[in-house]
Amino acid sequence: MSATPLTASVNLTNCDREPIHAPGSVQAHGFLLVFAPAPDGRLVVDEASENAQEWMQRPLDSILGRTCMELFGDTLCAELRDELYVRQMAPPNHFLRRIRLDSGHEMEIITHSVGHRLVAEFERAEEELSPERLNTTIVNVVAQLETIREIQELSDAITREIRNLTRYDRILLYSFNADGHGTVLSEANSGRLPAMLHLHFPATDVPQQARRLYLLNRTRMIPSVEYVPSPLRARTPREAPLDMTYCVLRSVSPIHRDYMRNMGTAASMSFSIVVEGKLWGMISCHHAEPRSVPYIVRSACDVLTRIAAAQIAANDRTAEYGDTIRLKAIERDLLTSMALEEKYLDGLTNHPDKVMALTRSAGAAFLIDDACVLMGETPGETHVRAIADWLRETGQPDQFWTDQLSSVYPAAKELSNTASGLMAISLSQIHRFQILWFRPEILRTVQWAGEPLEKTQAPDGTLSINPRLSFASWSQLVERRSGPWLAVEIEAARDFRNAMLLIVLRRAEEMADMAAELEFSNKELEAFSYSVSHDLRAPFRHISGFAELLLSEESQQLSDKGKRYIAKISQSAQFAGLLVDSLLNFSQIARTRLDRRPLEMATIVHDVWDEIVTDELDGRTVEFDCGPLPTVEGDIHLLRQVWRNLLSNALKYTKPRAVARVDVSAHRDNEQYVFRVRDNGVGFDNRYAHKLFGAFQRLHRAEEFEGTGIGLANVRRIVARHGGQTWAEGRLDDGADFFFTLPVPENLPS
Repeated sequence: MSATPLTASVNLTNCDREPIHAPGSVQAHGFLLVFAPAPDGRLVVDEASENAQEWMQRPLDSILGRTCMELFGDTLCAELRDELYVRQMAPPNHFLRRIRLDSGHEMEIITHSVGHRLVAEFERAEEELSPERLNTTIVNVVAQLETIREIQELSDAITREIRNLTRYDRILLYSFNADGHGTVLSEANSGRLPAMLHLHFPATDVPQQARRLYLLNRTRMIPSVEYVPSPLRARTPREAPLDMTYCVLRSVSPIHRDYMRNMGTAASMSFSIVVEGKLWGMISCHHAEPRSVPYIVRSACDVLTRIAAAQIAANDRTAEYGDTIRLKAIERDLLTSMALEEKYLDGLTNHPDKVMALTRSAGAAFLIDDACVLMGETPGETHVRAIADWLRETGQPDQFWTDQLSSVYPAAKELSNTASGLMAISLSQIHRFQILWFRPEILRTVQWAGEPLEKTQAPDGTLSINPRLSFASWSQLVERRSGPWLAVEIEAARDFRNAMLLIVLRRAEEMADMAAELEFSNKELEAFSYSVSHDLRAPFRHISGFAELLLSEESQQLSDKGKRYIAKISQSAQFAGLLVDSLLNFSQIARTRLDRRPLEMATIVHDVWDEIVTDELDGRTVEFDCGPLPTVEGDIHLLRQVWRNLLSNALKYTKPRAVARVDVSAHRDNEQYVFRVRDNGVGFDNRYAHKLFGAFQRLHRAEEFEGTGIGLANVRRIVARHGGQTWAEGRLDDGADFFFTLPVPENLPS
């Protein structure tokens, strides 16, 4: 024979790895036999708990390796064979029947299969409960459920009925929150054990592997905390201990038994409340002295627990459906507003109450490119931008939520009154498009069932686990936490993000279509203007030429009035010709291929200024200053036009000044150069600055300052083709500043 190894010492370092599903021993209120099929088809005892010899009153050597027929006779042997071969797909635990052993002990047999072997557990039989009483209890509970609508009322009904069935001193029904902590919702108490209603149990009271086990085997009983475990003995050495997940006699962790002793309970029993496949909570039964409950009663309690779980699931679904419908209505209203607005984001920013109601938040923020819009109760803009940057820098997913922001973003400790909770969605990984929802801190006091356990470090570095010695109420003030984000709220934000993506994509497609149509129209217009301008040049020249011939050759036959008329015709034809030339040049700018090359901007400016001064100075006093200018990359002919237009304008609008002043400068702003031409001329009303760069837009009368009104339009078009922008700032009778930008060349020194 070979003994199955027992669990080694347990500490916090390996607690979550403790193999509680395979302890290698059973409790003392029964014994266990494992039957394996022999080659001839007979069932042979392959493993047995050591205490089987006491219950069966025969040596262990005469149990291990013996056939079922030898030990129990034909009838039970046939039933066990059916359990192994016929009921393999049935529920894990099956109550077979009661039997009286040859030793005189009356036992209840519970079976289940593990692979190709059959586990038969022989549990000490207790006083049976009448079927009538069990049926009445279950019928009464089911009848009550027809009128029960609240979780609290349901919990009270279940704990009360389970206490009536089991006669345990204290029945607790508690639920687990998202952190795994338990909260006692209902209690039925005889008064022999302290009350624990509304107390909280830390998540460490139920380790993760225990929670997994409770999902698989929903009923557990420990009739006496002081039982002596009986180890399993195998007929031949085995590579792995028996998986006892579904065993009713499975021995429990020594840590849990210490936990029971410290709680003052001599016996315990529990039933798992499983909702939607998750461990929602537990029903925990405690007794002040050893107490065992028959399998049939435990089964009845399990049925009641499953009924309660079904009702909880139904209530949760009903509440969730109601919330979903309400939040979907809010989402629909917001999306409708976005679709109706010319700027779809106005559909959100104009309805702050609905934006916040979508996730039941106290505040929200929109961050789109450089813009930040705040609504409701939020941190200041600087803090909001910092949080948004943190989300992007840490690579948070498209959706993020937490009810304790300071635990992952320490700077939020100072923002608890507005940002203890955060929900965020991002619509783009390239451009900034984030929506943040905020919740404030909810200060609350949690009453724990004793102070959570402390860790003790051993000399070897392991952390020992010390079950709490006291379960007296212990208060803790919970700070910097908001209300939890519900699944329906998280889903609402996710759906809203997906819907917004569709709207943004649709708008982008519409804009792309419009841009394509506009580009086509612009090309047609440019071609038309080029054609018209080109065709009109000759007629205007003819008009001007023939008018001059008429004046020179026929002047003696013309009256003074006729001469004035012909002079006006000649001047108008010349201006029209100049306007046509300007239009032709304007249309050619868009059609000319850029010949990009490195250019010394200072050289261009000085050359152009010298040309202008030679042509237009006409005895005026002009002070000109040109500061250091960078090297750029562009088309020299087009950029010369830019400077000629800007410098000519400066000279034109400074004519009324006794001493004209023109300054040229430049500076770098991130990845672009900003050029400025400043003059001390007549200036303009800055309210109309946006009109300056349009074709034929003039802010002064043509009689005051000559020109075609197309020069600045040429400037804007040339600069735009080079990837820059143009703007102006004016002051009435106090000069003007004209700006344009060009990108910093990648491979040229700044």
